[in-house]
Amino acid sequence: MSVINIKTNYQRVGYAEAMKYITSTVRYSTISQDDLIEYACENSGIPKAQMISAFYAIMQQVQHFLMNGHSLKLGPLGYFFLSADTKAVDEKSEAGVSAVKSLSLKFRQSKKMKELLNSNVVLNNISVSTANMDDAEEDETGGNDGGADDGSSPL
Repeated sequence: MSVINIKTNYQRVGYAEAMKYITSTVRYSTISQDDLIEYACENSGIPKAQMISAFYAIMQQVQHFLMNGHSLKLGPLGYFFLSADTKAVDEKSEAGVSAVKSLSLKFRQSKKMKELLNSNVVLNNISVSTANMDDAEEDETGGNDGGADDGSSPL
């Protein structure tokens, strides 16, 4: 059973033009590829030089396949695929390549991963930040700027 910590911040939400409680998962760090290689070496017993060579060869292939229109399934995690953000057009002549605004890489979790997240996780509230509540109340009466973003918000 995994425990996922949840935090809640009281912050200004631009689209609502109001202060709202925003809840998100806590992310403690980003694991670098060097760290991932280290962990894989420790868990597998494979020498680091071999692991590095294999890792970079796999990463090159992943990039190559994705950039050439293939989806990539990574076992029980899910799969990566390219996606296009396109605009709807009225004329056939405006469709196709000219309708593509941008490309992005997406990830879709597998059914197995979705089941794990829905059944093997305990959510744990660790904090509710109400530091800006007084500021928000003053803002509603014209007292201040509503608690400017201090960069701590995940949004």
